Amino acid sequence: MSGDLPPEILVEILHRLPLKSLVKFTSVCKAWNTLITDHTFIFDHLNRTIEASDGNDTLFLQLCRRTWELQNERFDYGEFYSLYSDNQQIDHFSVERFPLTHLFRLYDYSTVVGTCDGLVCIADYSMLDSATHLIWNPSIRKYVVLPKPIVTCRTGNREHERYRLCFGFGFDSRSKDHKVIRLVALCNEQEDTPQVEVYSLVSRSWRIITARAPSFLLSEHLRNIPQVFVNGFVHWVVSRRCDGQIQNFILSFDAVEETFGELTLPQHLRDSTSVLSILEGGHSLSVLHTYSEENQYFYSIWIMKEYGVAESWTEVFCCDTKRYGGIVTVLALGSNGKVVLRIRSGAIALLDPITELVEPLGDRKYFPTFVGDYVGSLVFINTEPDVLSC
Repeated sequence: MSGDLPPEILVEILHRLPLKSLVKFTSVCKAWNTLITDHTFIFDHLNRTIEASDGNDTLFLQLCRRTWELQNERFDYGEFYSLYSDNQQIDHFSVERFPLTHLFRLYDYSTVVGTCDGLVCIADYSMLDSATHLIWNPSIRKYVVLPKPIVTCRTGNREHERYRLCFGFGFDSRSKDHKVIRLVALCNEQEDTPQVEVYSLVSRSWRIITARAPSFLLSEHLRNIPQVFVNGFVHWVVSRRCDGQIQNFILSFDAVEETFGELTLPQHLRDSTSVLSILEGGHSLSVLHTYSEENQYFYSIWIMKEYGVAESWTEVFCCDTKRYGGIVTVLALGSNGKVVLRIRSGAIALLDPITELVEPLGDRKYFPTFVGDYVGSLVFINTEPDVLSC
């Protein structure tokens, strides 16, 4: 089918084609199928796609809709997702029904852990020891269900003890392996050193690692702790006690070396007793600070301009929640500097902090539970037995 084209020219041409074309071309002939489903080709194509995006990163949004009927106490629940891009050559905002809802026991507990290289990691928190965890590629509608974890959360007869989970999702650039990190910690008034296990997409298995994470507090009211993958590390905002006071810091996990580290927050955030959370921040490490002053509530976004340098933290956005039609929550910071918000009307909106222009996105009857960077990927295009279609 490739005629007299040299192999290297054929590969160069295929690398420049969009995902939908490449998926179709796997059926052209056996040689093309072997080439396109090759591990090296998949990651070379991914790298070229990222380079060609020119900062116009697509955002992945998990969207939910609830319709209540108060008289008979019944409600309709659905999950949807959308792919959005600043690149006008791509569909601006198209909503599709999330096809994997049936795999989760309770809708309220299914949570997007994170996105990485076109893959979406989703965890179900309904049952700690037997919950569903999966990695999904929306672009080609393929997914893998992870096996049950090794570390269990049995409490025995001590009913007052409760466990909480932290998840991370990142990419090992050395072994070209996507990894899910699972931290299991006891929720109490004392700091706890979590048990840690890592799932490898290459080996398709969990394993307990020997690297110890620093002790930290995991509040009982938290169902899960948000994470972001930046600069080869997974990050969470956590806390510890220091001289009787709560001190916040960023816990990091090196996806290559599988070791833990700590990053220092600016003093203002380190000592804050208000809500802190890690935030999707356009390939930068970002933290969202939610606080109140004189009966007013504020959202503030801080970015670490130079990774690993504590002095480079800079506040890039701050406003009270009454602005722009009423801000319900801040969802992400785009690579173009725009802030992704959910406003009081229910709409998702893009705010340009410089011009203060607000651009509503999507239908108001939907509301997001997660926003993350997204890029189309061929991962899972192969026909391994555990790769399922949806």
